Amino acid sequence: MTIVTNTGLNYYSFSTVIPPKKTEKQMKKIFLMLAFVAGIGVAANAQTKVTKTPEQRAQHRAAALAKKLNLNADQSTKVNAIFAQQASQMDSLKTNKSGDRKANFAARKAIFTNTDARLNAVLTPEQQTAYANLKTEMKNKFHSRHHGAKTPDEKAPRLTGVLTKKLSLSADQSAKVNSILLQSATQMDSLKANKPADRAAVKQSRKAILQNADAQLKTVFTAEQQKAYADLKAKMIERMKAHRGAKVTAPSAG
Repeated sequence: MTIVTNTGLNYYSFSTVIPPKKTEKQMKKIFLMLAFVAGIGVAANAQTKVTKTPEQRAQHRAAALAKKLNLNADQSTKVNAIFAQQASQMDSLKTNKSGDRKANFAARKAIFTNTDARLNAVLTPEQQTAYANLKTEMKNKFHSRHHGAKTPDEKAPRLTGVLTKKLSLSADQSAKVNSILLQSATQMDSLKANKPADRAAVKQSRKAILQNADAQLKTVFTAEQQKAYADLKAKMIERMKAHRGAKVTAPSAG
């Protein structure tokens, strides 16, 4: 997975490593919460994902770092070589990873730590300080983008836009879909804020909200759009299974 910010630097270039993947139980919980809406966004992103070679990733990162830290030609060459080795090691680890997730995480961390140390050896003291500040900035942006809470008013238009594009919705359909998703997101936020202690009851409430939204959406779609919507959800589920290795089940609208 490649995550690039507007600085052009990849967050995974640095020594800070994201924790191991969520457990199957957590994935089921997340899928139940997001279901068709968030999943559609995942599927849309997966369709536009472009895989770059280790050399391409290294050149991109080296160029970005050279610009940010004002590296000279010799430093840029060394940084590119460091990133190229890191990218190759990460690809090799991904291809030959073991079933031990803790071991895989430790191996990733070792690669990033080694890369970080080698980069600092190339940089001047002033550049090392700028590099440390840049890593902190990148880390904060990453967590803000991927873990920051979004309001229902932010979630609904984003997901409506995805459905509008994927299903070729009319302006009237888009307005109705946005209203449905806004209501669903508001209900989910309310449930999260006031959820009872009974986890089974919470799960059932989430499922009911998602089933209701799913049923309402289908009344807005034409027969062809309903089929495309069902296909889109099915593809999203398969991608999640393949990517996460988790067994997930979509909530049925009845």
